[in-house]
Amino acid sequence: MSDSPALPPDRILTGREDELRQRAAGIVEELARAIRPIPADHDDLELLRDAAERLNALFLLVIVGEFNSGKSAVVNALLGEPVMPEGVTPTTSAIHILRYGDAVGEIVDIDGIVEHVFPADFLRDVNLVDTPGTNAIIREHDALSQRFVPRADLVLFVTSADRPFTESERQFMAEIRGWGKKIVLVLNKIDLLRGDAEIAEVTDFIRANAVRLLGLQPQIFPVAARLAREAQLTEAPEERARRWEASRFGALEQFILSALDEETRIRLKLLNPLGIADRVGARYRATAAERLALLDRDLQTIERIEQRIAVYQSDMRADFTSYLSRIEAIVFRMNDRADRFFDETIRLGRVLDLRDRDRIQREFQAEVVADTEREIDAAVAEMIDWMVERDLRLWQEVTEYIDRRQLDRHQPEVVGETSAQFNYDRQALLGAVARRADEVVERFDPGREAQAIAQSLRDAVAQTALTEVGAVGLGAAVIALATTATMDVTGILAAVTIGGLGLLILPARKRHTRELMRQRSATLRQRLNEALLDQFEREVSRSIARVRDALAPYSTFVRTERDRLQRLAQALDAVDADIGELRRVLEG
Repeated sequence: MSDSPALPPDRILTGREDELRQRAAGIVEELARAIRPIPADHDDLELLRDAAERLNALFLLVIVGEFNSGKSAVVNALLGEPVMPEGVTPTTSAIHILRYGDAVGEIVDIDGIVEHVFPADFLRDVNLVDTPGTNAIIREHDALSQRFVPRADLVLFVTSADRPFTESERQFMAEIRGWGKKIVLVLNKIDLLRGDAEIAEVTDFIRANAVRLLGLQPQIFPVAARLAREAQLTEAPEERARRWEASRFGALEQFILSALDEETRIRLKLLNPLGIADRVGARYRATAAERLALLDRDLQTIERIEQRIAVYQSDMRADFTSYLSRIEAIVFRMNDRADRFFDETIRLGRVLDLRDRDRIQREFQAEVVADTEREIDAAVAEMIDWMVERDLRLWQEVTEYIDRRQLDRHQPEVVGETSAQFNYDRQALLGAVARRADEVVERFDPGREAQAIAQSLRDAVAQTALTEVGAVGLGAAVIALATTATMDVTGILAAVTIGGLGLLILPARKRHTRELMRQRSATLRQRLNEALLDQFEREVSRSIARVRDALAPYSTFVRTERDRLQRLAQALDAVDADIGELRRVLEG
């Protein structure tokens, strides 16, 4: 597009002006660098690049307004020639750029933009742009106008006296205002009003609404562009002067040709990229803030899950201690029964019975072992069921947390496709965690899980050298070890004869057997505790690792994106501070 010619050779910036221009360009480039990694929307980067390049271009005055407001008539009155077509229907169907040239000419570029060359002195320092009506029947006109507005250094907004400050005009002015543009209002067709009182009334109406609805204190030029053109075409001096005065066009002409002097143009030219940077930066700042708020809630969810894991670990350890104590108590009770058994059995009155190994073993089994095997297996089975149930509950709670986060959908943003990618990535990862949790819960087979843990426990007990447990329960393993103490005793007692030696051997053998039983019992409890504790920690760690493994990609994304967006927010704050500082210099 050929709308950004360089400054003419005779237009040389002062050192101060050049310094300010470089500062403005630096701010725009700094913003582009900050948002590029997002990645930034291509149109935004192009807009910033164009804003920096236009700092070296002529001042751009853009004329906008609704169709039939008389924009083209205003342009023609400024030029004193019928350069732009006029009519009651939408006549300006494209962007028209007017430049200075020694001879009148017209070129249409590949974008359909019409470039007019015209020998008007004020075009030496100003490019003037006439845009299609913003509410024209051909809707592409709106896109052309609004695409061009961000490039404007000054916007001349033309409204018609017969329908001033319409709702669509208010909306378009709010859009222009959002770009930080200076707006000058032209109230055209005042010749349709009845006298100065009505003109003042309409002017006051526009000013009041601009202040109330837009926070704008605009310059307003009431004119009759048609009368101005008639005056320019009238040969009789008195009639020409009368019509020119009635048109009130002189004040607008004076503003464009004189009041809009070189210093003012340079100041507005430098403010233009600041307005664009402010607008673009605000959009990304809002997006960053919205995403950070969302990610902060995601992070809170992750932290809640971690807190729940910590509670899970703590509760599991506390409850496991009680199960361990129950199993130890079973062994202690068997040990107490063994003491009583030895007192009742290893004595002179039963010497003959002691010679019957099978009988002693049957009595030991009945009186000492009793239901120990069943009690231990029942306690261990209950402990395993508890571990399985708590594992399932942990996954159910994770599912509930994630389901709640999925309800917090990310709202559509203003930064185009980049927001869609962010939302897609986040939802995909969040969905992956949800699916993983759902699959675990749906496929959770308590019986299979319990059987797996029981086998692991048996294997762990075997590895501690308690016994070769194979497929039997822990209770059987415990009994197998405990019974060996009695077998040692009965093996020795079988060789004892009834005689004087019995008086010496039996008490010593009783003490030895009781001590041996206690030693074996202590060793049994220690090894059993170690095996159970080791396997318990393995199962808890496995359960937690599965949860964290499912959560890891999502957690990594949240933390990485949060860090990146925090850096972006800091960079945008720095750009915003630079914009404010330079704007104070330019407006001060």
